[in-house]
Amino acid sequence: MRTDTMSRKPHKRYRVKSRVRFITSLAIMIGLMFGVGSFALGHNDSIALTKHETQTVYVQTGDNLWDIAREYKSDKTDIRKAVYKICQINDIEADQLQSGMILEIPYDI
Repeated sequence: MRTDTMSRKPHKRYRVKSRVRFITSLAIMIGLMFGVGSFALGHNDSIALTKHETQTVYVQTGDNLWDIAREYKSDKTDIRKAVYKICQINDIEADQLQSGMILEIPYDI
C-alpha cells in the first residue's frame, strides 16, 4: 500500500554557500529591476528637468500671441510650436493674453 507521503517528491534544499555573493547578486538584480522599471516609466526624461533660459516680454495693447511668437521664434521653428511653447512655459491659454501681462519667452524657440 502506498501512502501519499511516499508518492511525493522530496524537496530540494538550497543553501547559501557565500553570503557576500548572495547579497551582491540580490543587490544587482534589484538595481536592474529599478533601472528597467525607471526606463519603462520614463523617469529618465531630462527634458522636464531642464530649465529654459528666457527673456521677459511685456504685453502691449494690440499684441497677440501669434505676433509675439513670430517675432521671437527662430526661422526654422513652426509658429504653432512657438505659440504652444510660450503658452506652456507661462501656464496660459492663447486666448488669455491681456495687455500688461509679463511673458517669459525662451531663447530656444
